[in-house]
Amino acid sequence: MKSCAVVRCVAVAAVLWVLCSISMAAPFYYNEVVRDGRIYVFSDSKKFEQWETSGEMPAGAVSRVGYGPNRETVVFDSREAVNLYNFKHDLPGEKVEVAEPKKEEKKFPSGKFSGLMFGDLYDFDAHHDDEVDGEYGFWFRRIYFTYDLDLGEKVTTRFRIEANSNGKFEGGGLDPYVKDAYVRWTYAGKHQMTLGIQPTVTFDWAEGFWGLRHIEKTPADLYRIDSSRDFGVKFSGPAVVKGLSYGVQWGNDSGQASEVDEYKAWRVEGRFDRGKGLGASLVYMDSNRADDADRETWSAFLGYRKDTWRVGGNYLMQERQASDDAEDARNQDIDIWSVFGVWEFMPKKASVFARYDDVTGDKDGDTTGLPGADGIDYWLLSPDEPFQMYIVGGEWYILPSLRVSPNVELAKYDGDLDQDRIYRLTFYWSW
Repeated sequence: MKSCAVVRCVAVAAVLWVLCSISMAAPFYYNEVVRDGRIYVFSDSKKFEQWETSGEMPAGAVSRVGYGPNRETVVFDSREAVNLYNFKHDLPGEKVEVAEPKKEEKKFPSGKFSGLMFGDLYDFDAHHDDEVDGEYGFWFRRIYFTYDLDLGEKVTTRFRIEANSNGKFEGGGLDPYVKDAYVRWTYAGKHQMTLGIQPTVTFDWAEGFWGLRHIEKTPADLYRIDSSRDFGVKFSGPAVVKGLSYGVQWGNDSGQASEVDEYKAWRVEGRFDRGKGLGASLVYMDSNRADDADRETWSAFLGYRKDTWRVGGNYLMQERQASDDAEDARNQDIDIWSVFGVWEFMPKKASVFARYDDVTGDKDGDTTGLPGADGIDYWLLSPDEPFQMYIVGGEWYILPSLRVSPNVELAKYDGDLDQDRIYRLTFYWSW
């Protein structure tokens, strides 16, 4: 008698273990229905609802002839339902073998198209240039059409076309041109070599940290400290410490253009980034140019990010050597400070943001503005005086890939120039 009791306890324990396993995977459900001389057993409420509607059992159903208490055929919606039925009717438990899903092997080549568009309804409420002051209308600042192709497990390539409205307030159509055209090889773990027209390391990572390229460019890009793209080769990958990485890039220093001279640029980046928390990067650039008008650039970025907010600061310093045939033979230094904050007070629904930039030039102790500022697209700032840039706005996610953002940008000059102020309703969508 004792041995029978022990056996029975062990059997009950085994069945309970099966039931616990099932209940941890999904909410417990059991239903037994007699219809047309058959018994139908369900362990899934959705499968039962499907059977009631269509009269058909789901794929994977199990039928056992004569298994019922009166020799009825019993139809189970799954192997798990068999054990539930057995437990209810005091029958021995059965081992349920679950087949591991087969991993589908990725076929190569494998590619996809994607795109992105953003622009504004803008209003220049104020501008130091009377020809720009009062301008308003619509424009596309960027349209991207991209094709990414995986040639193999370790080789990928990207081709991207860009088009945008004329940023000089001269009208005209949207002329497309090649933005990216590169091939990337991953080797020795996660180390990579990239060849072709590609993003520069000067601000590629910092732009992702800022995360609002459609609102405004990063300082290095906006103030033309470096080009967003270069034709060259880059080696990058992880370093010894987790989160630490490197990037070394050598290119034409001619943007998307092909080789036009013998002068080149080196860029070196060290970065610390673990996805959340603290992030930092340090970039050095040495640009060798014609007539000894060489440039040396340093960029330091420090930021912190969590799930719903992020803050960051960026310092850029560039030394521009005077050209041999320049009328003013003094060297030009440029200093830029930038800080920003972004808060998603409704995650993936709504956010607010603010940014402050301070831009100053120096020539042997004489304070200057930013050289070439009057060529900045969609702004045409003044190069005559230092200025501070203020950016404030909010963003609403109509869909995850469709956003609208009311925002204002203000450039305030140190001298007597009138400030530049633009109100915008920025629209952004991607696919």
